[in-house]
Amino acid sequence: METPAQTCARLVAALEELVAREAATLEVRDFAAVVHLQKRCAPLVEMLGAHQADVTDPALRERIRALIARRRQTGEWLGEQIEKTKQALQETNESRRRIAQIAPVYGGGSAPAPHQWCAVG
Repeated sequence: METPAQTCARLVAALEELVAREAATLEVRDFAAVVHLQKRCAPLVEMLGAHQADVTDPALRERIRALIARRRQTGEWLGEQIEKTKQALQETNESRRRIAQIAPVYGGGSAPAPHQWCAVG
C-alpha cells in the first residue's frame, strides 16, 4: 500500500501533466478544453490539499505549492478573460441598440427596401 507521501508524489506528477496540457490549451484559447482540464484537476488538488501535511520532502512540498499557485493564477486569468468578454458583449449589444434606434432615420429598417426601376429613354 502507498504511503500518503507516495500518493502525493504520484498525484503531483499527474497534476503537472494536466497543468502542462492546460497551458498549451490556453495558448490556443480553447476555453472549453481548459474548463474540462480544470475539472479533471480539481480532485487531484483536493487530494493534495488533504495530504499536504503528510509530505515531508521539501522538494515535493515546493512542487505542490507551485502547482496550486499556478492553478490560482490560471483561474484569475480566466476570470479576467470572462470579464473582458462580458464587457465586449455589452458594448456590442449597446451598439446594436443604437443602430436599431437610428436606422429608421436613414431609411434602414428590418424589412428590405423595395426595388425601384428607372426607365431610361
